[in-house]
Amino acid sequence: MMQQIFPRKGVLTLSLLLMLGVLCFAGQQAAADAIKLATLAPKGSSWMNSFTAMEKELAAKTDGALKIRFYPNGVQGDELDVIRKMRAGLLHAGAMTATGLGEIHKEVLILQLPRMFKTYAELDYVRDALRAELDLAFAAAGYILLGWGDIGYYYMFSSQPIDTLTALRAPSVKMWARSSDRIGLEFTKTAGIVNVPKEVSQVLSALYSGQVNAVTTSPYACIALQWYPKLKYMTALPVNIGVGATVITKEKFDQLSPEQQQILRETSAKHHAELIQKIRNDNATAIEALQKKAGIKIVEFDDAAREELDKIAEETHNALVDEIYSQTLLDKINALLREYRAKN
Repeated sequence: MMQQIFPRKGVLTLSLLLMLGVLCFAGQQAAADAIKLATLAPKGSSWMNSFTAMEKELAAKTDGALKIRFYPNGVQGDELDVIRKMRAGLLHAGAMTATGLGEIHKEVLILQLPRMFKTYAELDYVRDALRAELDLAFAAAGYILLGWGDIGYYYMFSSQPIDTLTALRAPSVKMWARSSDRIGLEFTKTAGIVNVPKEVSQVLSALYSGQVNAVTTSPYACIALQWYPKLKYMTALPVNIGVGATVITKEKFDQLSPEQQQILRETSAKHHAELIQKIRNDNATAIEALQKKAGIKIVEFDDAAREELDKIAEETHNALVDEIYSQTLLDKINALLREYRAKN
């Protein structure tokens, strides 16, 4: 009889070790398969709190099969870096502003045109009307749009009061313009404003060095990004609405089971809808906090100057036709706005 290479006890031990090895490898694969999501949103902000709550719900609904690994605070770079890493498969998802979204489908930038929307309700009406069209455009580019997550109304914050166009155009005003924001750069150029192009991650140091002394952002973002200590005034003129969204690569989405895809869509839609309302409330609260706790003074913008700025904004809308969006899309949005305003 052939002698056993392993004694019976040894065979059992080897089997257990092999099983443990398989389980460890499976565990490593599960961890590796987590959705890697990057964002500029800071830890502890409403955006990150919402994403964390969403991840917990996803894990609970899928018995831990669907997990998200977060990279907040811009640790993966600015949004253009994140898009490049998503295309390379190094990241799977991003929660980003319109600037990043515009790298996927540039026409979405139209939602951030200056002085376009007078109320949040107008934005909601237009965006809901365009949702199916935008879903198809993002899918064609290789991404799934999981949900919107706004930044809120953008106001001008500065180290000196800005209440007229003359004050805004003063050489002493060094207005930050995001270097990847074609709309912001066009608007400041058309308005004759001295701009200092920087990416979001560079603004804080630029404020402290004096390279920048004015920014356009939402009140809540001004606090969350810790920009407010170097600013003294907020001009009570909404410039535009900062929009954002969370996207996942279609490649990663297609790796999920149909059931997981449905859970991801439904859970994301729920949390993003809640997030939009939370951010809008946070911005209202932030204005009060900036006044009472940070000593920011609110200044009114002259009515005549406001009318002139609206004309400049319209010039910007028209100047970017065929460069960022079509005349057809601009006409469609203006028609939707007229339709909404006629009803309300």
